[in-house]
Amino acid sequence: MEAKKHNTYLSLYCLIFMTSKVIMSSSTIIFMFILFIMTAVVSSSSPNTTIETALKDRYKKWLGQYGNLRPSNMRNMDLKSRFEIYKHNVQFIDKFNSENHSFTLIDNQFADMTNEEFKATYLNHEITENPTQYCEKVIFDISQEKTPPENLDWRKKGVVTSVKSQGSCGSCWAFATVATVESLTFQKTNQLLNLFAQQLVDCDDGSYGCYGGYKQKAFEYVRKYGLATSEDYPYKEENGTCKLNFQKAATIDGCKSVEPGSEVQLLYAVAKRPVAVSIDFDLIKPAYRFYHRGIYSACSTCGKQELDHDVVVVGYGIDGSSKYWIIKNSHGEDWGEDGYMMMERNVCDGQGACGITQEPSYPI
Repeated sequence: MEAKKHNTYLSLYCLIFMTSKVIMSSSTIIFMFILFIMTAVVSSSSPNTTIETALKDRYKKWLGQYGNLRPSNMRNMDLKSRFEIYKHNVQFIDKFNSENHSFTLIDNQFADMTNEEFKATYLNHEITENPTQYCEKVIFDISQEKTPPENLDWRKKGVVTSVKSQGSCGSCWAFATVATVESLTFQKTNQLLNLFAQQLVDCDDGSYGCYGGYKQKAFEYVRKYGLATSEDYPYKEENGTCKLNFQKAATIDGCKSVEPGSEVQLLYAVAKRPVAVSIDFDLIKPAYRFYHRGIYSACSTCGKQELDHDVVVVGYGIDGSSKYWIIKNSHGEDWGEDGYMMMERNVCDGQGACGITQEPSYPI
């Protein structure tokens, strides 16, 4: 359509130009020629220029909101290259939101990162050891257990602390561990303490700090040594030297590992307390990274996958005919629904989405 319009303009101006050679002065001819060139350029390039300008303005606003939240090694990188990444991600986000999905995306704090950068910076690295032996296995006898309520949100019961941010450190395993210990401490003592993950990052030699780790081994560390409050052991987003001189604020007696592969078993566990789980987000991370709100349903496979991120299930519910888990994440309150996600429930023949039922565990 644009090419046809351009040819029409060309033919019209050529006719005017030829006629002008006879009836117009040379200055008028030059003026008409310049007018032709300007009109042709505007008519052919205006739409793309407008879109590009709008995206640049959008990126400037994004930088004002999220520029300081980016990993320190990315803050001084070439903005032109960052903008191209941002533009690619925004095109993905806008296209996704124009389709009929159960959740929406937004250009959040991860919007000028590539998939590879995000994985290397934030997700639990590929660790193949199976650590479930550190926690006692539990299988709920459904015939003897009280039927769980249809909806449950531990946040509304005052059992869950505020959402934290792991920053540019692959310490999700430590945050999931600490979050469940915080909730258990409240259930035992009626005190809601903020216990920070830096102690586990520095001191749990069964894991690898910012390079990944195991929540089950972390529970064993807490059983032996306890946890300090965030004031005594503040979070630094990097590996550090273990501090031995701290005041123990919370401890546990051990941990339990829920029978894997069953959303029913996970449901009965969550009905009693928040539960830490490992999830496979690797293959579908663009949709996960930019999650905004709604019931997340982007897992394409079932069963055990490459579990690369640890989160906490703090409840569950029903929205119409759709059932979901309530997930507490560790990307700060700017991510998702104030730091939380709703994830589809009762899928994959009861195995759950994204490997959520493969390694559930909690402290006791």
